[in-house]
Amino acid sequence: MALTASTTAAPAAVVQPSEQDTAWMIAAHQANLAEIATGKMAQDKGSSAEVKGLGQRFVTDHTKLDASLTALAQKLNVTLPAEPNAEQKAVADKLQAAAAGDAFDKMWIEQQLAAHTKSMKATQQEIDKGEAAQVKQAAEAAMPVITAHHEALMKAAPDFGVKPQ
Repeated sequence: MALTASTTAAPAAVVQPSEQDTAWMIAAHQANLAEIATGKMAQDKGSSAEVKGLGQRFVTDHTKLDASLTALAQKLNVTLPAEPNAEQKAVADKLQAAAAGDAFDKMWIEQQLAAHTKSMKATQQEIDKGEAAQVKQAAEAAMPVITAHHEALMKAAPDFGVKPQ
């Protein structure tokens, strides 16, 4: 029995994202939005070149991560929220209300350490438990960026009187 060309050339089925995959995509998108917003604040309100530089780096990196994540979500028909989650918005509001200067720098470093720690855990969970290969690949691509940000924050933390997490 001969196989027809259409049978052998059938595209691989796109695995619909699981609840885990969808939850990570939403959380990662919201984290990217929050990092972009707070990174811009660091550039505006930071008093040290280190905080301003990290803010710029985070805006650039999270904008790139979010562009690829948003494209993947569209491809997989996953609807992403338009803004960060309530906790992230509360942190941004707190940072926005803080006076520019050393106190802002310390608060920003603390907040960024906590946010990147949370992102690393969520991304590792997606790598370990995700089901859709494309989503797991996105998590695997994001992990070195998030880890590098965390390491930069850990290195900077003592300069601002923050105990590294």
